This record gives sequence, C-alpha cells and structure tokens, in this order.
Amino acid sequence: MKKTLALVLSVLMLAALLAGCGSSNNSAPAEVSGEIDKEEAPYEVSIQFVGLFEENKDIAEVEKALNAITLEKINCTVDIVPVFIGDLPTTTSLGVAGDEKLDVVAVGLTSPMDNMVSQELLLPLDDLLAARGQDALKVTEHVAKAQKINGVTYAISGYPYAAMCGSFVYNKTMADEWGLDMHDGMTIAELTEAAKVAHEHGVYMTSYSNSSQLNYKFQLGGDYFGTNGAFGGILDPANSTTIVNVFDSQEYRDFWKQNKDWYDKGYTPSDMLTDSTTVQELFSNQKLFGTATGYTTNQMASWVNPNFEVDIIRTSDPIISTAGAREFMLGIAANCKRPDKAMDLINLIYADPDVANLLMYGVEGLDYVAVEGTQNVITAVGTGNEDHNGYYAPFVHYGDPTAIKIVAPLTDSYPADTKAFENEAKMSLTFGYDFDGSAFSAEAGAIASVLEQKLPALNAGAVADVDAAVDELVAALNAAGMQDVIDANQAALDAWLAANK
Repeated sequence: MKKTLALVLSVLMLAALLAGCGSSNNSAPAEVSGEIDKEEAPYEVSIQFVGLFEENKDIAEVEKALNAITLEKINCTVDIVPVFIGDLPTTTSLGVAGDEKLDVVAVGLTSPMDNMVSQELLLPLDDLLAARGQDALKVTEHVAKAQKINGVTYAISGYPYAAMCGSFVYNKTMADEWGLDMHDGMTIAELTEAAKVAHEHGVYMTSYSNSSQLNYKFQLGGDYFGTNGAFGGILDPANSTTIVNVFDSQEYRDFWKQNKDWYDKGYTPSDMLTDSTTVQELFSNQKLFGTATGYTTNQMASWVNPNFEVDIIRTSDPIISTAGAREFMLGIAANCKRPDKAMDLINLIYADPDVANLLMYGVEGLDYVAVEGTQNVITAVGTGNEDHNGYYAPFVHYGDPTAIKIVAPLTDSYPADTKAFENEAKMSLTFGYDFDGSAFSAEAGAIASVLEQKLPALNAGAVADVDAAVDELVAALNAAGMQDVIDANQAALDAWLAANK
C-alpha cells in the first residue's frame, strides 16, 4: 500500500518512465476559499478506482450511497472510474494531455509521485489543503514529509501508518496439513526446507513470473529511488545513507542464487518466463504455497481466499520509508476544472469513515456483511461479491486505516496492532528525501530497458550462472548511465542531510 503483480506491472513501469509530459497547467488557483457553496449546482468529482480484472458490477450502487453523503456534506456527486492497473500510467498522462475530465487520481502504485510531478500531471495541494483539507492533513501528519517534493505537497498518502517490512504470505491449510512450522524471521534455509516439503506434495513454493520488479524488496526490504531502483537504493535504511547499485550487491546475488536453487530443484515453475498467469491467480488456485509481499498489518486481507486459510510471516524488520508512504496516494489532476471540489472529496475520505468504507468495500449487505461477534470486521463470504466481481478494491487504500472497517481474518485488534507496528518500526534516515531525476530521463529509459530485458531470468533463477548474469547486468546498467545517476543522487542526499540536521 501499497503488492506483486508479475508481468502485468513489469511492462507498465517502463511506460511510466517514458510517458510524455502532460498539461503545463500545474498550478493551484491563486486564491482558495474554504467555504463550500451549497447554492451552486453540484459538481461531479471523478475518482480513479484501480483494479485488476474485476467486473465491479455494483459501482452504481456504491455511487448512489456515496452521493447521499457527499451531496449533503460537500455539495458534489462522485463518479467512480475503474482503471485497469496496467493502463493506469497512460490513462492519467494521456487524460491530462488530452484535457479529459480528471479530478482525483491515483498516485504511486505504478507511477511514482516524483515521475508524475516531473510530467506535470499533478496540482500542488498546499493552498487547497490549508483551506479545505484539514482532516486529511491531520490523519497524514505523521508522513507529511513524504507527501512533498521540494517542499510542495502533491498527493495525500493512503498509508498514514507507513511501516512496512518483507513478508511471505502462504496457504496455512497446506502448512498445517504438512506439519510446517512457519514463523516470523524464517531464514532462507528454513524457507528452502518448506519449499522441499511443498514440492513433495506437488505444489510450487512460489513464482516470480516473468517479472522485472525488485522482488528482493518484498522479502528483505530496503529503500529504493526511481522505478525499480533505477536511481539506486539503500539496503539498510535505518542505519545507512549510502546509495548503491543494489543489483551489484552481495545481498542481491545471494537472493538470485536462492531463486536459481529453487528453480533447478523444481520448487518454482519452469515456465515462469513464458506463463503470463499472475502470482495472485496461481496462489488462489493453490498452485503455489505462497509468495513474498510487502507486509503491513492489513496485508493478509488482500490474500483472503474462501477455499483455504491464509497466514503471513514477517521476513525482515519494519521500516518507515518515503517509498512506503507513497505506495498509494491521492492527488488532483493538473487539468482538473474544480480542484476545490476534488479536495473536498479527498478531505471527506479522511474525515468520514462511511465515505472511506464505501470506496474501500462497497455497500454493506450487498458487497460485504459484518462478521458476527465483532465490532468492525467484515467479510464478502456469503454475499454476491464473494467472487470479487461486485465491488473489489485490491490496490487502493482510503482514509484513516484505524477508523474504517477491516476485512476478516483481521480482528478488532487491528487499530491497536497497526499503531504498535508503527511504533516498533524504525524511521528511515532519509525519510522525506526525494531525488529529482528529471535531468536523467534518458538514463532512466535506458536503465528501464536493461532491467526489462535481464531481470526476469535472474528473478526466476533461469540462468546458467548467477554471478556471470549479474556481472552482465551491472555492465549494461553502467553503460546506460546508472552509476552517474546514483552519484548525482548521493550528492543531492548529502546536501539534504546537511540541510536537515
């Protein structure tokens, strides 16, 4: 929040880097009033709703329920606009460039905020927030630095509790049947033993698909700059401010050697480089025992399956990073005709849990029901939305997570668990830092092309010799100018650290 998408996402990351600039109308109104005009005709605010392949047949019902609230409170109606996650970067960039109707847009996920700002796709929000966004500011004050670039706020975080760590989500029903001891802090050797048992039962341990993503970070963490670490990364952000080419690190070599070991032993599918089936689908169909994913206290709810029990273990220490806070955000499109009304909706999402619940989960009784014996836990099991085709929000996070409803198997302890996890986490030493990579667009494109070509085989373990393949990758990245970008990034970070002592 934030979530492994294999082939679908690996292609669109390059599109996000190379998308053309949008409108130059990247400025808020000169004066922003805080008053809501109840006498004017209601404005319809569009909001992007990012999904995978769901039908979302109940959107009209969700809009109807939303409008009953928004008309009264902020004099607007809401238009929920479904966007396939693979189309998100181009939908926003082409929409702004073509001056299509765009209001509240998804930031993060597939297009980092800094990329969208450099492409002039987002309005600055500080004046709007000061006049009409106090509730949103209050909920996200803990991560306010991560919402800014060069001191200007461009989006509001969907992760106001931004602590994350690496984890492995798995089929607990299988683990219990096989007698596996799955626990926090499992080592690679222990996970390999679990993979051996899964293989003996005809189940793959996991799949990396045809992915050019940084799968390492889902298992072992780190903080990264640019799409897929194109501008470098910090492997131990709680204790270090040194930016490195993570692909040239011993940690990454060891990770890829683990992947090759599993691939050679048949613990992962042999057709990963050609099969476009997502990890989510393979897991849901019980072809996989589990998968690495970024851990937050609500992450397991994204993997709930009616056919088997799911659980999750932590595989690294929690960290609060800029990237974590930016995993999913809400921004206002640069060509929005009524930024004031767009901000009214954003603020209401953080002020009114009923609004956030509708956007997150749909309509109670239609898309979900309360879990008996709980205060705030819901489930889609037993409803027409059990197949996730009524209304399903797998990638978006709205409002204050400690105030809205939660999905089983989470429990009523979730708000306290979330705050405890946040308190346990260490803050990245570079929290709030942002590297302006706009001067390196050519290098970014070249680096993305190299990663697109060479990472999938390494991630899958489908290489003859890991060290030789990594050496080839690093040489190609250096030829694309990656070290030059990292050097510039380090110099900028050093200056930022000196200014923020």
